[in-house]
Amino acid sequence: MYSSLSKAGTSKFIVQIGSSFRSQILRVYADKGDDIKLPPEPTTCCMSGCANCVWIEYAQTLVKLLEGNSDKARDIVLSKIEDPNLKAFLTIELKYLKQKMDEEKSKTDETKKKDPKK
Repeated sequence: MYSSLSKAGTSKFIVQIGSSFRSQILRVYADKGDDIKLPPEPTTCCMSGCANCVWIEYAQTLVKLLEGNSDKARDIVLSKIEDPNLKAFLTIELKYLKQKMDEEKSKTDETKKKDPKK
């Protein structure tokens, strides 16, 4: 599903990706391990603002790869979108997902404080 790359092969693959995305990925993975898994950019977007938009799934994958940095993932995704309507839709959806993740994290933290055995 994802391309597995060694540090030696990373530069060759990343040249095929846009320059802004490439520089962000290189900064993020500069000190990572030898195997890096990069998701391919979605190519099946219908540009209609679907509830299960491939760009939202892509952003969620990037958040996992970027170790929870949803702001950076949002910036990467939005930099690739040119259509202003789709960009507005994704901005709202990604803000909502970030808010939802923050709420879940705070609930988890509260649960751990109440019962540290779990």
